[in-house]
Amino acid sequence: MKELGKEYPEPNEARDTEEIIAAIKKRLERDYPPGKVLRQFHAKMHACVQATFKVEANIPEKLQQGFLIPGKSYEAWVRYSNGSDKVVKDKKADLRGMAIKLLNVNGEFIGDDKALPNSQDILTVTYPTLMSATVGDFKKNIKALCGGPSALILFALNPTNWPALVRTLKSLKKHNNLFAEQYWSVSPYRLGKPELAVKYSIIPTTKTTSSPIDKNDANYLRKIMQRDLESSTITFDFMVQLQEDADKMPIENTCVEWKSKFIKVATISIPPQNFNNKERDAFGENLSYSPWHCLKEHQPLGGVNRARHAAYTEIAAFRLERNKKLMIS
Repeated sequence: MKELGKEYPEPNEARDTEEIIAAIKKRLERDYPPGKVLRQFHAKMHACVQATFKVEANIPEKLQQGFLIPGKSYEAWVRYSNGSDKVVKDKKADLRGMAIKLLNVNGEFIGDDKALPNSQDILTVTYPTLMSATVGDFKKNIKALCGGPSALILFALNPTNWPALVRTLKSLKKHNNLFAEQYWSVSPYRLGKPELAVKYSIIPTTKTTSSPIDKNDANYLRKIMQRDLESSTITFDFMVQLQEDADKMPIENTCVEWKSKFIKVATISIPPQNFNNKERDAFGENLSYSPWHCLKEHQPLGGVNRARHAAYTEIAAFRLERNKKLMIS
């Protein structure tokens, strides 16, 4: 029987991670000229918005860890994106992302954002699980995605890869409004104590616009978001989900959805604003998000997060250096 909060690394994770990084770098060099290198995933940004993250005043004592200080309020930058590795029309079914960067967080960081020091990042998407269970599986998927059409065909023809393909297809959905979606962290995180592990989820609480919009517009999701923020404040409940059974709610397998209840610990508020301008877009594209930009109390857990530690740092630096920007990790 496994222990709560404990990691169980697979063999060869370091080697598999290096192969992932090499495949992604090769693909970015192939597909993007210097100065125009986009992210490997979540390449298309819909919006970069200012927000406030306010911790509940009465959260349970055992949850009062790290940035979860009762009553504490943080300013934040939130980036909304498509999950695809290419910039595509919004009407295409896709995974969507909501990445949060809390600013001016006090404490000891595992990894710090050099451009915005003392910021805590929280990465979430519109599906509760990943397509890959382990780093080895993730490596196979990345090599197929980065290897071009022939590699994808060979991947799809192998029956052992079919479960990953099914999970991927289930996660790709058409969306009407990204302010109306629930988001999940997918992977787990420490919550202060060694035996405490949690996943995060973000649940919308604002009634969003329902008026018609032309979905043939390649950027209709961005336009809906800007229209909603002309006069309304958009709010979300920020939730944590505790690991209660180490076998049924594993740390290492991101293909398993945890079934424990969600506990509200904070409110995210996005006030009226105009984000639809070149200055904000440039700022958002140069933000660097990583689950390892975090306090030690919120250490990312599991093999996929361990692989992200090296991959996010190296690839962010590689991309920004190729774009001739200030290198941040």
